[in-house]
Order: sequence, then structure tokens, then C-alpha cells
Amino acid sequence: TDWWNYGGLTRTGAPIEVPEKFIDQYDVHLERGEGSTITGWVHVMDAGAGDKVVVSIPELHATASAVTSADGRSAFHIDVKGLERWSPETPKLYEVKIRAGADSITDLIGFRTIEVRSTEILLNGKPIFLRGVTAHAEAPYRTGRAYSEKDAETLLGWAKDLGCNFMRLAHYPHDETMLRAADRMGILVWSEIPVYWAVEFDNPVVYRKAEQQLNEEINTSRNHAAIILWSMANETPNNPTRTSFITKLAEHARQLDSTRLITSALLVRAEGNTKIIDDPLGKALDVIGFNEYIGWY
Repeated sequence: TDWWNYGGLTRTGAPIEVPEKFIDQYDVHLERGEGSTITGWVHVMDAGAGDKVVVSIPELHATASAVTSADGRSAFHIDVKGLERWSPETPKLYEVKIRAGADSITDLIGFRTIEVRSTEILLNGKPIFLRGVTAHAEAPYRTGRAYSEKDAETLLGWAKDLGCNFMRLAHYPHDETMLRAADRMGILVWSEIPVYWAVEFDNPVVYRKAEQQLNEEINTSRNHAAIILWSMANETPNNPTRTSFITKLAEHARQLDSTRLITSALLVRAEGNTKIIDDPLGKALDVIGFNEYIGWY
């Protein structure tokens, strides 16, 4: 219903050759507050305690060294000077280099903070109003799943033409080309796992699948400055089993990534011309969302 879940290979892929010990995950972000401390961690697969890891940001003349613990993870902090924070107006990206033994990775990362204060969303410590639309991963001008840079730049470009600074990527994680384009173009992103409607919330197997999808989403996309919201679900029925299921997911998301905000699109009910959101799931969220069908495709 409503959108198409294509089968087969809908995204590009390529084999990657890695050394025996290799960097499989990393988190590089700006600490909340007015300072300029970049912090995070690097995980090296099959590393033991004491393996050296180096993180550098050449443009900022900043370098940090750390060693892995027994689980292959190393934490780091870098105090930098002259940092330009990422925002929709100035989507500044820095080249970040990570080296561990024979392996190295280079990424483009923007540095910004996102938090809530009462009813305000704060980007880099200042209130921001999100103006945006929801988009599915549908290719413009041709049929099929959006996957190319041209697809991403067209969809995000249309949003910018409308005056948007924000886009909800529903109802599943979109291709990384979309996230990289959002980083470059300065579009804030709501990223979502495909938990929607009346799935079997009382089924432990379904919960494990949802948690696995959350792990995959956050661990592959956590270094995109554009993403400010992790969404747990879309339009789910209001009942205690559902609320427990998604509350548990939200708690897990915060354990994986405490730097972003948690949201969901909730159902609303109407009393006359008034729309009321009184879903108890809202207590588990940082930002409450609901859908308004102004236009469709």
C-alpha cells in the first residue's frame, strides 16, 4: 500500500578487501555545549588490547592517538580551534582520517549538535524550526528505487526549492547516496526503521528484527551530520504491548547513540477541527511527530 518495496538488488554494492585487522565502525562527533571538542570511538575488528588508532582532521591541524581495549574499541577526544559548525546555511564538511595498523579510512564529516529544550529543538545551541516534507526512495523521472547521486540531488534539490531545511526519509533507511547528498546540501534528516502499522508487537522474533535493523541503521549512518532524528516507528496502534515494544527500541537507540533525538510518527484523533495527540508513547520520545497528508506523490 501507498509505496513500493522493490525486490532484487536496488542499491549498488562492491567487494572490499581488508587486512586481517580492520576498522569496521567508528563514531566521530562534536560534544554538546559551546566548546569545540570532537570525541568518539573507533572499533577495530579482531584487534586485541593495545593496538594503536590515530584519528586526524588535517584542515583543523588536529590529531588524536588512542589504543584499543580488549574488545577492539578505542575512545578519543580532540580539542580543536577554528571549527566551523555544520548547519543548513553552512554545511561544512571536514576530511577525517582514521588509521589502525594496516587499515585506513577517509570520510567527510560535519560537526554540529542537536538537542531539545522544553518545546524547542536546538541546532548548535540555537532554536531551529524544521520546514520539510516526507519522501520515499522513489526515483524521479524514471520508475524504481532511488539510488544514484542524481536521484538524491534531484529529490533534495526539490525540497530546497520549496524552502525546506528538513526531510523525513520514510519508512526505512534510504541509500547512503541520499545521506551524503544531505550532508553536502545542508538538509536535516529524519531517518526511520520500517516498524509501521500493526506488526506483531507481542512477538519476540519481530522485536529482535526491529532491534537488528536499528543496529544496522545507526552503526552505518551515525557519522552523517544531516541526521538529527532516529525514528522508531510510523502510525502504530495505541496499546500497551506496542508502547512497551517501541519504548524498549527507543532505550536501545539511546544506548547506541546519545547524540541525536528520538522520534516517531504517532496517530492522532480528532475532536471537531482539533487534532489531538495523546499517545502514551510520546513519553519515550524527544520529539513528537504525526502525519498530515497535504499531498501524495
